Formats: sequence, C-alpha cells, structure tokens
Amino acid sequence: MNELPAIEVVYDALNALYHNPDPISKERASQWLGDLQKSIFAWKIADQLLHVKKDMESCYFGAQTLRTKIQFAFHELPSEAHNSLRDSMLNHLRQINEHTNTVIVTQLCLALADLLLQMTSWKTPIQDLIQTFGPKNNFETTHIWPLLEVLTVLPEEMGSRTLRLGANRRSEVLKLFAGSTENVLHLLDSCLTIPSSDRLIGVRLLRCFSSWVHLQAVTLHQLTSCATLGHVFATLSSHHSTPLLHEAASDAVCALLQVVADQENEDNTTQNGQLTSTLNELRTLEDSLVQSIKNLEPAYHLAVAEEDTEKALNYCRVFTEIAEALLHRMLESTKNNNGTMNTSNLFGLLDLVLTCVGHHDYEVAEITFGFWYKLSEDLYHANDDDRTIKFKPYIERLIGAVCRHCQMEPDHEGVLEESDDFAGFRSRVSELVKDVVFIVGSASVFKHCFYSIHGQNNLPWEVTESALFIMQAVAKNILPDENEVVQSVVESLLQVPESAHAAVRFTTLLLLGELGEWMDKHPAVVEPVLHCVLRSINDPSLAVAASNSLEAITSICRDHVKSHFDILLQVVSALVTLPIPTETAVRVVKGVTKVCSRLPDHQIADALHQLCKIHVDELTRICQVENQSKVVAKTSSDPVDWLDRLASIFRNLSVNAKKSEQHPCQLAITFTWPCLSMTLDKFQTDRRVMERCCRCLRFALRLIGHQSAPLLQPLVTQMVRLYNAHHHSCFLYLASILVDEYGSENDCIGGLISMLEALLPRAFQLLQEPQGLSHNPDIVDDLFRLFARFL
Repeated sequence: MNELPAIEVVYDALNALYHNPDPISKERASQWLGDLQKSIFAWKIADQLLHVKKDMESCYFGAQTLRTKIQFAFHELPSEAHNSLRDSMLNHLRQINEHTNTVIVTQLCLALADLLLQMTSWKTPIQDLIQTFGPKNNFETTHIWPLLEVLTVLPEEMGSRTLRLGANRRSEVLKLFAGSTENVLHLLDSCLTIPSSDRLIGVRLLRCFSSWVHLQAVTLHQLTSCATLGHVFATLSSHHSTPLLHEAASDAVCALLQVVADQENEDNTTQNGQLTSTLNELRTLEDSLVQSIKNLEPAYHLAVAEEDTEKALNYCRVFTEIAEALLHRMLESTKNNNGTMNTSNLFGLLDLVLTCVGHHDYEVAEITFGFWYKLSEDLYHANDDDRTIKFKPYIERLIGAVCRHCQMEPDHEGVLEESDDFAGFRSRVSELVKDVVFIVGSASVFKHCFYSIHGQNNLPWEVTESALFIMQAVAKNILPDENEVVQSVVESLLQVPESAHAAVRFTTLLLLGELGEWMDKHPAVVEPVLHCVLRSINDPSLAVAASNSLEAITSICRDHVKSHFDILLQVVSALVTLPIPTETAVRVVKGVTKVCSRLPDHQIADALHQLCKIHVDELTRICQVENQSKVVAKTSSDPVDWLDRLASIFRNLSVNAKKSEQHPCQLAITFTWPCLSMTLDKFQTDRRVMERCCRCLRFALRLIGHQSAPLLQPLVTQMVRLYNAHHHSCFLYLASILVDEYGSENDCIGGLISMLEALLPRAFQLLQEPQGLSHNPDIVDDLFRLFARFL
C-alpha cells in the first residue's frame, strides 16, 4: 500500500467484510484490510476510526489495529512520536463508558499495556494512569473499568512471547512494577468502598489483584496489610457471591498460594529481586492463610447442600492449593516428631482436601489428584517409614472415597465404553491408587476391599464391582508367595455366576489376569482360571477383558498351560470373529506364542506351522480378492491386522536351536514366505502395508538367522523391484537387516553389494531433488543405517 487511503474507503471495506453476503467480496475486503494493517498508514487510520466512533465494527478494527501495530511494529514510530501516541491512547480510554463494547475495551487496554512496556521514556506510567483514571471521590468512578483492565493485562503481557522485550527492558519493568505495588494496592483497597453501578467491577478488581500477585511484584508484608485480601476471603465466605465473583476470588487465593509455594521451594530466598520477605513474614502469612481457608469449610458444606457444584469446585481448588503449597512444610514438621502443635494444624489441611474427595461429584474429587501424586512422590523419595506412616490414615480414607466414586449407576447396563468420560475417570483413579498404595501397602488395600464384599449376599452389584476394580489396580503388587487371602479371592472369583452383572464379570476377568504372577506360583488354580476365561471369551461384552486376561495368563503361566495348546489355537483362530481391538488380538497371539515356545522340541515345528497357517490363510484370502489393491484400515480386508499378528509370532517365539540342526521354525517361515511375497506385490503402492510386511520379515529373518538363506535371492529381487517402483524406505531398512545377518558370510558379500548397487540410484535420485533431504527423512535415516551396517 503506497498511499494513505481515504477513511470512506476503509468504511466500505469494513462494511463488505461484515455485511456483504458475497464471499468473494468478503475475501477481497479481508485481504485489503490485512494489507492496510501491515502498512505505515495503519497508525493514522486506526486513530481516526476511534475518534469518529461510527459503529462497533470500525471501532473494534481501529482498536485491534492499534494493538497489533504497537505489539509487532512499534519500531516504525520515531521516538518523538511516542508521547503523542500515548496521549492519544489515553484520550481514547477517556471515551470509554458503560455502553462501550467489552472487546473494544480489551483491545485498547492491551494496546496501552504493550505501549507502556516498550516506551522507555515513560518513567512513571502506573502512577500516571492511577492519577488520570483513578477515583477522585466516591462519585467519579467512570474510568475505573479501563484502569483496572489495563492494570490487569500489564503483568500478563509481561510474559507474552509475541511482545519482544529485551532482558534489560524486562528487568527495568519489573523494578517499575515493584515500585508501584503500593499505589496499585491502595487503589484496589479504595475501590472497595466506592459504590458503582457496574456489577462486574468487583470481578475486575479481584482479577487485577490476582494478576499482580501472580507477577510476584507484591511483597508478603504488603499482602498481610492489604484490605483487598480480606475482601477476597469475605467474598469466598459469602453465600450471596455471584458465580463470576466467587471464581475470581478463588483465582486470587490460588495465585497467592502459588507465590507461597514458590517461596517454600526457593527456601525463602529472593526471586527476580521482587520477593524479599523474611522467614517470619512468610510463616505469618501462611498461618493466616491456613486459618482463613479453614474457616471456609462451613461455606463449602453449604454449597454442597445447595448443590452448587461450581462453588464447590472453587473451594476444592483453594483447599488443594494450600495443601500443596505447604506440603514441604508439612513433611518437614514430621521430622523427629517436632512441632506437634503446628503439625496438627497443617495436617488439618488434609482433612479439608479429603472432605472434597468425598463430594458426590467425581469432578470435584479429581481436582485433588495432583496433590496426592505430589505427596506420594515426595514420600517415596524421602524413603522414611516413620514419616510415611503418619500419612497412612489419610491415604486409607482417600482410597475408600475414590472406591465409592468408581461405583457405576445402579441402572447401568453392560460394561463401560472406553470413550465414556466416567471410564476415563476410573482409569485415572486406577493410576492414582497405584501411585499412593505403597503408603498403606498393596496387601492391606487388597484385603480390605475383598473383606468389604466377601459374604455380603445382598450387596448391590455396583459396590462389588468398584471394590474389584480397586483390587485390580493393586493386584500386580501382591507377592507371589502370599497365602493369606489371594487363594480365597481366586476361589470367589471363579464362583461368580453367569447371571451376575456384565460389569462385575468384566472386572472379575481383568482381576484374574492381574494375578498372573501369583497363579504362576500356585499352579493348581491355573487350569480352572483358564477355563473360566475361555468360557467368557465368546461373550461380546466380555471378549476384551477375557482376551486381556488370557494374554496375561499365557505369558506368565505358560509352563502350566502348554498342555492346552490345541485349545489356545482354536481361540487364535476365533479371534477374527471376536469384537476386540487389533492390539488386543496381537497380545493374545503373543501369549499363545510364548506357550508354543515351552512345548517339547519335537512339537514346536508343527505347532508353529498351525499357528502361522491361521494368519496365512486370512492373508491369502485378502490377496486373492480381485480389484482389492486399496486398503481400508481397521476393516476385515486390512492385511495389516494379520501382518501384525504374524510379526508378533516371529518376535515372541523363543527357541534354543543348535546351529548344526534345522531350526524348528524354518519350515513355518518357508511356508509363510509365498503369502508375504504375494502381499508385497498386491499392495505395493500402500506404504503402511509395506512397512508392516517388512517388519514381519525382519522378525522372521532374525528368528532363524542364516537358515533363511533359501529366501535370500527371491526376497532381494522383489525388494529391489518394488523399491525402484515406489521407493518405500522400509525396503532399505530390511536391506540393512540382511547385511547384518549375512554380512559375515563370504559367499553372500557379492550379492549384498549387488543389492546395494541396485538400490542406490533410485535413493540418490530422490535425495538430489529440490528439498530432497527434508522431504525424505525416512530414506535418509534408513540409508545411513544401511551404510553403517556395510561398514
């Protein structure tokens, strides 16, 4: 844009952008206005638009343009123009009234804040703003809104990545803020006593307070004598606080508690030159906050009674934040049993947090999870049993509360869907329990949950299921030689009737799978558990849980289930009809393969052949479908599912074979090769299928080593042909596997070099194209690996 456009042209463009129904006209107007904002003329045009105030759209465009120019193009203005820009901005703020659109006010305040941060010649900006816009008496309060908005966004803009402040300027601004905190706090305190028709002024005041506290420019001494802090707690205590005001007050307390936490972590040293309070000042503030927050407990209970979940969430945030902020002090107070009075006061915060965990809405309880994670981490690293045991009663209450939260609705039918929000919550509960259970002991939790439901004939199904769910979370921690309760648990689980609720049976199966290591040391229960799992695997609602349990049992207890290999083969064959994810099916194949590894040597070859044949038959069927070269992922015609299962077989089979004897897996791999070769040809344009096929071949080659020599010639020939046609980098990776396996064989070196010579021209051609290296990172990686293997 080479010349200043007329203001009427700008109005026409804005009208086209906002009101013209023609999309082409809108696009042209948007492009033109964008070019205008990038030009030097935008400064004057934006100022004019704000002075004229023709309509909301033009004022917003003017304010947004000014903000953008100051943020990204402040260097365009000579330093002598800075004062006039500042005065013009202040004049625009004077025009704000209760009818001004909020988005315009926000943009203007952001623009002024960005100007203040970059304008080095403005020495006392905050004092000037308070002097200009602050209340002169109890009646002149018109400009409090923009003043509070500017003061709120100022600290926030300090951390903006788009505003490029140098380190020296940032240091100057921090000192400027530190010298202005008394003025800001005095302003906020005075605003508390001024009546205003603006119903949001209280919210804006608290947000401003939060912003300055979060910046950590306010000293702890200033905070203790600040009337606004008392107002924050009065707002939180008041039954009549509006939702917005209550949330703003909660945010203010949380910002303050973050400062306290930082001070505790900094060991009371200064931070950024701003916080210089003594240890006594910190402790005084902390003790005051503890008492003030404890006094909020009746207000929390009132919010619960009135089913005001939003306020309950706010209280929970506050309770959790102070417990986390003072966690280090809480832990230190338990050393050598000193400070028992103070310890009791601090541990009372845990009672507050647990009160929130007991809320009927699990979203409230979940807010506390981060605190419990941090507590468990600190106790784990402290490795002090005397300190850990002091937290045991609280963790026991926590696990009991989350167990109740994990109960499904009594009228829920079937099992939970993985995508269900409640299923996600239960998964997070499981992770939490696993993290904190060392404090109370896995065996203790396991026993408590079991005894709470054992022998209770009339217990609601959802109570039983939630207890089993918590037991499942800790079951892997149970020692294999435990002989007190696990035997009774397994016997009870095996007696769960088929008429039981599907969710109870689902969790029962998962729990049995988690007890795999215990069952491996108690082989008498393995067979009945296996039969229980196999009976459930054909039930659509239980198939996933039964498959997961079967994978665990076959992987861990493989020596005890090898006599049932024929039955397991039937299960693998039936996987195609079961409603389970591919990943689960692969894990089942993995477990059955590990059982195959434990068969007598003379049985392995035939067993492996049968196991591979199941998958080869399916792959062959897919490849023989005419006009089936395009793959639809996650469907019955997707060869990747079967390639992944075959790869799992070759990867997880472990056989001790002598080099002088035929490898028991050679015949199975030779049998599989024609099918894999057909798959490579059929789906040669599909990178995803090629990568999975090469992965399968890689594990097969690694499994039998040099005994794959008969496959070498046809494999290399096909690889070279397909790579030159479609340049899939996975063939380069497979070539490096061949070099690794056969590079030490003198008879093979010539063939391997010929393979390299056949692959390189196409690879170099791709890399020599414009941006060839950046566009083909996989080829670069795999080619480098191939060269390294040759060297």
